[in-house]
Amino acid sequence: LACTPTFFSEQYGLNVKESAAFSVLPSVCGMVGGLTAGNAADYMLSRYATMSDDGEGNADDDEASATLTMVEKRTRIRKLFQSIALLGPATCLYLLSTNPEQASTAQILLGGAVGLQAFDAAGFGAATQEKAGERWAGLLYALTSLPGVMVGSVSVSVTGRLLDQMADAEGNYGSGWALVFQSNAAICVVGALAFLFLYDSKKEFD
Repeated sequence: LACTPTFFSEQYGLNVKESAAFSVLPSVCGMVGGLTAGNAADYMLSRYATMSDDGEGNADDDEASATLTMVEKRTRIRKLFQSIALLGPATCLYLLSTNPEQASTAQILLGGAVGLQAFDAAGFGAATQEKAGERWAGLLYALTSLPGVMVGSVSVSVTGRLLDQMADAEGNYGSGWALVFQSNAAICVVGALAFLFLYDSKKEFD
């Protein structure tokens, strides 16, 4: 997002005001995505809990529910939303790397990437609260988020240097932007696979 105004200005010839206006949508999409994911996950968890408590539902639902513990149900929900939060943006960023002809198309793809990424509020964002009790959840979230924050801070500088090195004789960053977006997409895919194979909701710290 830090480079979004530069992207719109360089790729589509927008001025500073127009670039800033185009950069607003992704933030709005992120807010909507986070709220949507949180409410959807809460609904799914409450439905699971209700089915477990009163046994309502059809026979197929009851049989399937009986084979899963609440920890396994939470694990499935966290993996579902975190997969959306990583594979969704990966798709949008890959499409964005093809340099869409219209600025509005690029804006929609960026908005989709940020909006879908916000689904991690119901994935990784909630996962630390389930891995640790109230006493340690905040610390665990901070420790697990720190590497991402550090890499994110450095990546702004790295992105700028990469774009400068790949600029053509006229100073255009076309191929550089493609590499930046494709690299981010690849990182998202790797992260999604890691979360899918390694995460479970079993509480480890009280």
